[in-house]
Amino acid sequence: MAFCLHSQNAYRNAEFSFTSENDVYLLNGSDEYYSNGFLLNYRFVSKRFDTTQLVKEIVSIELSHKFFTPDGLLDSQIKNLDRPYAGVLYAGIYKAKFKNASTRFNYGVMLGVTGKASGAEALQIWYHNAVGFHRPAGWQHQIKNALVLNFNTVHNKQFTLKEGNVDLITSSSGMVGTGFVNLKQNFDLRFGVLADLNRSSFVNAVIGKGSRDFKRERYVVLGYGLSYVHHDITVSGSLFNDDSPHVSRLMPWLSSFRVGWTTSSKGFTFKMNFHWFTKEVRTARNHSYISLDFAFRLKK
Repeated sequence: MAFCLHSQNAYRNAEFSFTSENDVYLLNGSDEYYSNGFLLNYRFVSKRFDTTQLVKEIVSIELSHKFFTPDGLLDSQIKNLDRPYAGVLYAGIYKAKFKNASTRFNYGVMLGVTGKASGAEALQIWYHNAVGFHRPAGWQHQIKNALVLNFNTVHNKQFTLKEGNVDLITSSSGMVGTGFVNLKQNFDLRFGVLADLNRSSFVNAVIGKGSRDFKRERYVVLGYGLSYVHHDITVSGSLFNDDSPHVSRLMPWLSSFRVGWTTSSKGFTFKMNFHWFTKEVRTARNHSYISLDFAFRLKK
């Protein structure tokens, strides 16, 4: 009995993660387009699933705050802004199902707001004042307050090229709702010390079944993505009205590249990725940023 209790307690069934995304990490003085993002996640293993059909099921609760700015933060003339000022604050709940070791299906819903209600304007102005940066001059032209209700799905598939060392992961995703409508296809090639997808930090699946005997995962990732974008509220404003003072025309097709490094143990994951995107707005340029992700696993 003592052995069984010890075995159960050895599993790490929950995880907390924090992600920071910012172009300031490039150390090139840039502060434009996707200017900043904070993402908090709490994940736990669901106990309500048929173990004869699913290898694992993980529930994720997310709170995210993102804001977007044009190039030239000191210019207050609306005619000179190459993309709108915009902020979005949202909460989401998602469920990831693993039917086998190499397949994941994730789906969920997010609810949030844009505009002044998102707090993006206040946060950026406070931050720039605190560190001595120039005050952004154009937030009065931001995308107006609007409700964001979105449904999101992602399907991941792992293809092993060399057992434990090289694989290819495809990610097919879609979003539909009042905030974002798009389709994406990503391809990620990984090199290093790898785990099966249902136990990999790549999709935040270290918790739950298999976490007790998890071995350290270390890899480099090279990725390419192609997106079709029908609507983005941070660029085009609300689907239901045109009362935002400044909106831009979307580029319907968007390509992205990324390179990154991940290290993961039983209790901790660190990811660092460089992301590069073709221009999302006709009047803007290509843009890039770095994301830093820290995850800590808990025993429940």
